[in-house]
Amino acid sequence: MEEQERVSLTELAEPTLVAAGHVHRYRFAAALCGAARVLDLGCGIGYGSQILAEAGASVTGVDNDGPTIEEARANFGAADGVTFETADAEQYLHQALPASFDVVVAFEVLEHLPHPERALDLLEAHAAAGLKLVLSVPNSRAFDEENRFHLTDFGFDEAMAAFSRFEDVEVVYQYIAEGSIIQGERAEGLKAELVLHERAERDYANHFIACVNFGSSPAFADASARVHLAIAANLNRMMFSLASAHWEQYRINVRLARERLGVADSAAATVMQRARQSDVVAEEVRRALDRPRYRFVDAIRAGLARIPGLDRLIRLAGRLVSR
Repeated sequence: MEEQERVSLTELAEPTLVAAGHVHRYRFAAALCGAARVLDLGCGIGYGSQILAEAGASVTGVDNDGPTIEEARANFGAADGVTFETADAEQYLHQALPASFDVVVAFEVLEHLPHPERALDLLEAHAAAGLKLVLSVPNSRAFDEENRFHLTDFGFDEAMAAFSRFEDVEVVYQYIAEGSIIQGERAEGLKAELVLHERAERDYANHFIACVNFGSSPAFADASARVHLAIAANLNRMMFSLASAHWEQYRINVRLARERLGVADSAAATVMQRARQSDVVAEEVRRALDRPRYRFVDAIRAGLARIPGLDRLIRLAGRLVSR
């Protein structure tokens, strides 16, 4: 099982769903914050603080891990309007924040705290004093995620209960999606099209994001996408079903090959050899379902692509069944 507390700069530079999800949240927050004074609570290695500053904000990034803050300073500390501090998130919230900040951005912080209710009480008090908030939590319960760094597992009900304490709150839902891209040799730029054929299931969002004290911001009027693709959101429930259906189809194909061809036939030997090779990849697919919510899609896609002769095996099984 793969688990980690912070995303690295190397991962952010890769064209993966992991990178798109992390960067997209900060781009969304940057559009809300503008030139505000922003506290990036739980800033990690500082890439998000940089994104907020590029949009015009003056940003203080805070994280409880000293070496991580040193890495943030080394990579982003020279940027205009960005400073970093080492501090405990809950303790930092005890300060009179509205005197120093306009907005608190806290992405994937609450689930790491020993007492998230205490932090929420402090955030509620700050919001009542006029401070704006952009908070996110991962949907760990829907995806049966096990992460030793998470002290609280949020699902839809838990997230909505946590956010309901705020008076002026708009909850938005982040989904990891797939899409299509068409690009010619001379293409220099990309145009994005977001196609919402149907409403995705809120219970199966990858992250829940609460925006407090922003009123009727234009940012809530339309959906936004971080991928440069013509895209329609996949339902995460559907992705689980597809993975399960693939594994069941693989088992049926192997059983049919054994029953109809026999182990001595040369054709059967070929089929069984392919099945043994596929078994390794199928195990990777099963393990992928235990990984964090937006890694399993990449892992399943990569695993299926490595199955040798999968299409021929499926056609062979179809002919046997028809007989």
